[in-house]
Amino acid sequence: MNLLFRMIWVLIRAAFGKPHAPVTAPRQARFTVWITDQDMFMHMTNSRYLSFADLGRVDLTARTGLRRALKQQSWRAEICGQTMTINRMLKAPKSFILETQIVGWTEAYLAIAQTFLRNGKTYASVNTLLTIQDGTGAEIAPKTLLELVDPAVEKPAMPKLFTDLIARTDGSSATA
Repeated sequence: MNLLFRMIWVLIRAAFGKPHAPVTAPRQARFTVWITDQDMFMHMTNSRYLSFADLGRVDLTARTGLRRALKQQSWRAEICGQTMTINRMLKAPKSFILETQIVGWTEAYLAIAQTFLRNGKTYASVNTLLTIQDGTGAEIAPKTLLELVDPAVEKPAMPKLFTDLIARTDGSSATA
């Protein structure tokens, strides 16, 4: 991750901040675009959106207890599919809200939607599929992980965007 100091700050704030519940509720975190986040066209570089998305997922997993549960079980979450859409460019030195939410799961995938917001407008979105794996690489059903932190978790309907992403991920040679 190329935003190491921000990641440390996210983890510190999560450790001393309010826990987030329920696990499927949207979590909002505020970030600021710094001059070092910009490219030669003076807007946030494309790769930074994915790096901030990483920070949003770290924040969500830390505040919901998922990070602790993963660590206790010696499990890991790995990205296996991801899409990004940029509608408007974020520029320094302005802040934005990154909303991160678990929007569904299957036996194989955990679906997380993230939206970059400024002044109530969507600037970008990142949609991510994760697999949960044990130390040997065997897949764990995401519901098993979610129930460790929220035994009453209810499965939301999977958005079509994610069912399409799952189909493309399952059909790719990278996962075959």
